[in-house]
Amino acid sequence: MRRALRLGMTALAVLGACSAAPVAEAAPTGLFTIPTADLVPVRQWTFQLQNGNTQLDDPGSVWSEPEPAPQSQFGLPGARAEAGVDLVAVDAPSDYRAVANVKVLLLGEGEDWPAVAAGVQQLGHGLDAAWYAVASRTLNYRSLQYQKFRAHHRNIRLHGVRLHAGVTGAAGTTRALAGSDVELSEHWIAQADWTSGPARSATLGATWVLDARTSVQAAMLRGNDSHRVDGLQAGFTRQFAW
Repeated sequence: MRRALRLGMTALAVLGACSAAPVAEAAPTGLFTIPTADLVPVRQWTFQLQNGNTQLDDPGSVWSEPEPAPQSQFGLPGARAEAGVDLVAVDAPSDYRAVANVKVLLLGEGEDWPAVAAGVQQLGHGLDAAWYAVASRTLNYRSLQYQKFRAHHRNIRLHGVRLHAGVTGAAGTTRALAGSDVELSEHWIAQADWTSGPARSATLGATWVLDARTSVQAAMLRGNDSHRVDGLQAGFTRQFAW
């Protein structure tokens, strides 16, 4: 029904920085800086390599200190949940630590209600654990469901359009988050998201779905306090069965 959209969302297993702590490279399935209600399919896992440092300004820009961040996410059997472990640079480019996250789908999307999920992230030594709750809604859900049952009519193909909203918190601070993803074609998904707070940002980017298991993501970040584009985020993702 929404093959490219599902592939793109699954591929975005660990993109983002949606908690309230300064180091927040580990994140569950979602857009660039916020989680969504999506889950990695059961008995599937994604591996991603992205730049942990998104800074464009010198000194210490992404070009000179990219800080490669290997990340993984697993679809857990027997439960509507996923979990992941990432390696992120914390205090210095050479100071890598393991960071875990877990997400549970509380409510699947229906004709008259959104999908709802909640989780925790930044579970690691010396880090402030973060929590979040998010709702995801497909705006043309009924049309897509109707198209699913008329699969033999292939002259017109509808594309998914979704909105996401929620809250996240850590160390006594709560932030709002919002975003959207739009399936432009079989291979391209446009995405935009935002997290409140002076040290947070808004993003605009896209996922290029190469095939059923491989995708590339890239986005520009605009700082809430700088009011200008000051970051670049990119990643390569591959999905496997286990």
